[in-house]
Amino acid sequence: MLYIISISLLFSLVASQPTPCCQSKMVGEVNYTLVTYMDTSEWGCKENCVYATEEGGKVCFKSGELPVTCQESGGSYTAKGTMVDLDPGMKGYLVGSGKKVIVWSTDTTGITDEGIANKTTLEWADMLAEKGGYTVLIPDWFRGNNAPASPPNSPPNRTWVMQVTNWTRIESDWNNTILPYLETKMTGPLSIGLIGTCWGSYPVVLLSRFNNIKCGISMHPSHSGLINLAGQSESEVLSQIVAPQLFMVEGIAVIPTDNYKAGGLADEILGDEITFEEFNDMKHGWTVGGDLSDPDVVRDVEKAKKLALEFFAKYL
Repeated sequence: MLYIISISLLFSLVASQPTPCCQSKMVGEVNYTLVTYMDTSEWGCKENCVYATEEGGKVCFKSGELPVTCQESGGSYTAKGTMVDLDPGMKGYLVGSGKKVIVWSTDTTGITDEGIANKTTLEWADMLAEKGGYTVLIPDWFRGNNAPASPPNSPPNRTWVMQVTNWTRIESDWNNTILPYLETKMTGPLSIGLIGTCWGSYPVVLLSRFNNIKCGISMHPSHSGLINLAGQSESEVLSQIVAPQLFMVEGIAVIPTDNYKAGGLADEILGDEITFEEFNDMKHGWTVGGDLSDPDVVRDVEKAKKLALEFFAKYL
């Protein structure tokens, strides 16, 4: 018999595009071990991940209030921030107390997705808060509607991607939820920098049209294809950007395009307002989902962190 436990996904180290299950995880003060994958939609669970209890029972998990730590063989990261309610239907991860704000937009593994425990998104946010002295907020743009489980190394569900790549909804959440929340937390005029990975470059380039955005960083960006998927004009979107941009681009791309590189479309339109950095040895997703046992990945992750801190220090 399969039991359902209600949990809250709070902290840990984070994963790549498909959503793998934690091999072991602590929910509250109880440890659970992954035993199989199966369709859990009948019970309304978040992922198709089935865990064994210490008593030998089997469970899957819904969202709830208990803290969770994903425990992989390589160890786990204890996040320094907290999950907050931006509004009754939208959560976020908040860390730091600086007067300047960084808003991070995730890839297709959202902040309430169980797969966030296999990536370094939260570690990045904590680093920016600690080393840069910023307040960092990672909003759940997906509002709990996380990507359906997909086989390893396969792209996210196209129908789901089309649902969440919705500028009207993103702009509404920005104006009616995220900005008002930040205004209650901060004193004085907001000074905001943006950073995003993969899917997250879509909110970065679209939101960079607003005057309260001081700069934007896109790491292994995917906005070119997403803009087209959403029926928008990439040239029009880029032409509305008013904040300096930094594109950090992988050399081994899933869908190669020159639009993210020097001499490409963004360069033509933004000119001196955009900077490009190419990481020729890296695959898509390396900054938060790369194999950190590979010294080349470690080298380029550290380089990306240094570039991000320098860019924010210059413009934010």
